[in-house]
Amino acid sequence: MQTITKTALFSNKKTGFNILLFVLLYVILLQGFYLYVGITSPGGKLYSPFLDKYANLPEWLTIFIAKTSVLLLKLAGYTVSQKNPANIIMEGGGGVNIAWGCLGAGAMSLWAGFITAHKASATYKLKWITTGIILICAVNIFRVITIVISLHNHWRYPMRFDAHTSFNILTYAVIVAFMYIFIRNYKAQSRNK
Repeated sequence: MQTITKTALFSNKKTGFNILLFVLLYVILLQGFYLYVGITSPGGKLYSPFLDKYANLPEWLTIFIAKTSVLLLKLAGYTVSQKNPANIIMEGGGGVNIAWGCLGAGAMSLWAGFITAHKASATYKLKWITTGIILICAVNIFRVITIVISLHNHWRYPMRFDAHTSFNILTYAVIVAFMYIFIRNYKAQSRNK
């Protein structure tokens, strides 16, 4: 009879993946993001004016997504404007306000936790985490652009399927595909060692 240790339950030596570390990192990263939003949002109990002014990563990401979306919409020939850094309005109606909940923190946390939970070099992990986060941001920018255009053109969605749901499905499909590519690459690298 074979005995199973606690480590064997959570870590697979063959794949070099630690599921407990993955789940733990995902929860810490996602909840840490929410905590950081609270710390950098005026009016919060833990509000830090210093971090709000000099290290407001959620606001910087919001501005990046909004400004990039505006630029791409303008390059596509649309007339758009912004009342504030997180807002996009298309001439003739339709627009969005990008809230911190729309930044893809869940997808980024899932991706970073998944990669980190593998037994690989820090450089290798950093390369994959960075590439994945860039890809998630690109999908998010595409979503914002799609929402603005759909509101402007009054697109109708079947049932409750809208741009937000589309983003979630597309993002997680992209992440699963990218996880598959990572695993194939990781296995190939492990065999070469």
